[in-house]
Amino acid sequence: NSIQNQRTIQINPTLNFVNLYNKFGFYKRITVVDSTKKTTLAESFLKALLSLKNISGNYTKNEGTFLPGYLPQTQIIGYDFDASAPGIGFLMGSQNDIRDRALANGWITPDPLQNQLYVNTMDTKLNLRGTIEPLTDLRIELTAFKNEAKNYSTNFRFDAERGAFGNLSPITNGSYSVSFIALKTAFTDNNADKLSTVFQNFLANREIISRRLGTENPNSSALISEGYADGYGKNSQDVLVPAFIAAYQGKNASKTRLNSFPNIPVPNWRLTYNGLTKIPFMSNLFTSVDITHGYTSTYNVNSFNTLIRYSEANGAVNVRDVNSNFLPEFQFSQVTIFEQFVPLLGIDVRMKNNVTANLEYRKSRALSFGITNSQLAQQNDEAVVLGFGYRTNNFRFPFGLFKGVTLKNDLNFKLDVALRDN
Repeated sequence: NSIQNQRTIQINPTLNFVNLYNKFGFYKRITVVDSTKKTTLAESFLKALLSLKNISGNYTKNEGTFLPGYLPQTQIIGYDFDASAPGIGFLMGSQNDIRDRALANGWITPDPLQNQLYVNTMDTKLNLRGTIEPLTDLRIELTAFKNEAKNYSTNFRFDAERGAFGNLSPITNGSYSVSFIALKTAFTDNNADKLSTVFQNFLANREIISRRLGTENPNSSALISEGYADGYGKNSQDVLVPAFIAAYQGKNASKTRLNSFPNIPVPNWRLTYNGLTKIPFMSNLFTSVDITHGYTSTYNVNSFNTLIRYSEANGAVNVRDVNSNFLPEFQFSQVTIFEQFVPLLGIDVRMKNNVTANLEYRKSRALSFGITNSQLAQQNDEAVVLGFGYRTNNFRFPFGLFKGVTLKNDLNFKLDVALRDN
């Protein structure tokens, strides 16, 4: 037989700070608009301090266990009362490793022909969202996320030669993505020079990262060859990925983290300002004027897996590949950074006569770094979008089959023209 369970943990917190602020009298006083009264420095400071309006989030974690070779039966809700198996914890979705208990109670078949895989799955998703209003007409929306998936599988069966159960060919694979900021280098290479300064920094960072890794690993000798520490050559994955992250984040490679999985999701943002219609000249022409700016950036490890030969001694990796580099704990196939300004700057207006117009300048950058062939591809994209529109109600068709027919709902005309340089 085989047994399988699954559990989902989900949290959806929402914090409305406006409701909290309204419980204090001073907040109501400083938010009342009075054109005859001057705002004091203290009130301005309090408004800025209390500009955070709300925070919401969503955290979901799905986990599951599949155990083959299971000998007991099932009676009620999956429980075998004769064997007291598989335990209330497993029935309630516990993800504690059940194998030791199963072996101790004789729940697993010793048949060496049992070849199904024992599997653990884990998938977590974290999404955060917040709103800040530092000025009356300025709205900043913050978003952050982190997604991680891991699957562990092994052929857990009886080994006749050893006379014991063992894990044959255990492997962990998965994917990883997190919100990220690479803003410092977004405009660095915008010149006619074909030589990328950020890429040159990436190459130079390798020596710095290599020496730091060599210092931390007691299994690496003190030997430095061509600027690189023993076991951490210029094409070692453990050297390449942190050097890549540091260069394109614009950070100092001597101080940046050596982890290839950035743990903390960094907020991205979208800004909207709609206060220009308060100017008399603008209010005479336009019903609304919105100025927008948005930035999103993502770091992805498209897929990773463990290596069977990987092992540790003295608290660090001690096994090397054919190039004498230490094996990474997780082998990557590709890492990517995708960054976009949508828009870098945008203006959206609605005139008194229901004519609308919008103008946007967009910019994006995609970096795909293939670890297996040590090749980095960069794609830049710039676009200008110009749009016009018109909204009318009770539209009457002037010609054709429907001539004279009047629509009772609104009709929106929209024309967008884009010029893109890729």
